[in-house]
Amino acid sequence: MKGSPKVSVRCRYYKSKAAKAVLDHADANRSGFTNSDNVHWERSVDNIGYYFHCANSCTEALDLMCQRHKEVTGKKIRVDNNILFEHVLCLSEKHYSQLEELNGADKVKQATMNRLKRYAKAVKAEFGFEPLGIDFHLDEGRYEALEGNRFVRNVHAHIQFINYDYSKKIAPLRYLMAKGLNKSGKTNSLNPHFEKMQDLAFETFKDCGFQRGESKSITNKQHLSKEQFVKQKIQQLKEQAIELSHANNELLDDINVKQQALKQATQDIAVLESQLDSLRYQVANIHSLKADMVKVLAEGTEKKLKEFIEKKLAPAMGETSGTSLHREAVRTI
Repeated sequence: MKGSPKVSVRCRYYKSKAAKAVLDHADANRSGFTNSDNVHWERSVDNIGYYFHCANSCTEALDLMCQRHKEVTGKKIRVDNNILFEHVLCLSEKHYSQLEELNGADKVKQATMNRLKRYAKAVKAEFGFEPLGIDFHLDEGRYEALEGNRFVRNVHAHIQFINYDYSKKIAPLRYLMAKGLNKSGKTNSLNPHFEKMQDLAFETFKDCGFQRGESKSITNKQHLSKEQFVKQKIQQLKEQAIELSHANNELLDDINVKQQALKQATQDIAVLESQLDSLRYQVANIHSLKADMVKVLAEGTEKKLKEFIEKKLAPAMGETSGTSLHREAVRTI
């Protein structure tokens, strides 16, 4: 079902020289020389490892099993043989995070490790590969800018096996490569052995709510999709950042224009308010003059009218002399 939480397995195999580099990268303690764009070292403390044969790492477990191979067969493993069989088991991050929220991160991590051990033992029981160890990674991923800079983890485990069955004294991988024929007599599109490994992963994790992932072909080539995916995401985020920067600059320009308009409007309002205050003052003076003039006119003496005009009315109207005003007022009376 599309969008449902998945558990899936990718299988890879390596010769001796490549195996050492793979194991160094996968080490949960990140104590080797690995350098990957999607590893966030500050989160490596969240990783956890488990190693079989009393070893302290998968590298040490491989060395121990190579020594055992020499003791069992009387000879070393040839350098051109596929010595390491790696299973990368991936869990849907969103569902894993939900399990953490419900049960606590440490409890979910330990429960996951217990199931990874169960898976490793199931692969040994089914196919004979001897497990070396498990490195569970929670420090790989990306910060998603569109999700509030949330760290989206690539939740996965590297489960390592040596390509040897010590009971049957064979290298099982060679017997698993043939796809076989289907009921119609045609070659299977997918290798049924690796489909079985996908089934084992699902059986191990289905009680946690995970669905079976899609089966994929096995490869002896470095799986580059993870690094490419991260680089593509980084490129996409850079492009998004450029677009957001352009949009931000446009908004800043628009804001600047509006701020200038607001500043001018504020200045205009201040001028108008000053003019309004002046008009109010003038109106108040006119009302005061009117009241005084009504009072003088009510008294009916030309002397007081003349004094009122000379001292108050003429200065208020900007006249240097009140004579003309006095004549006009007398004529009115």
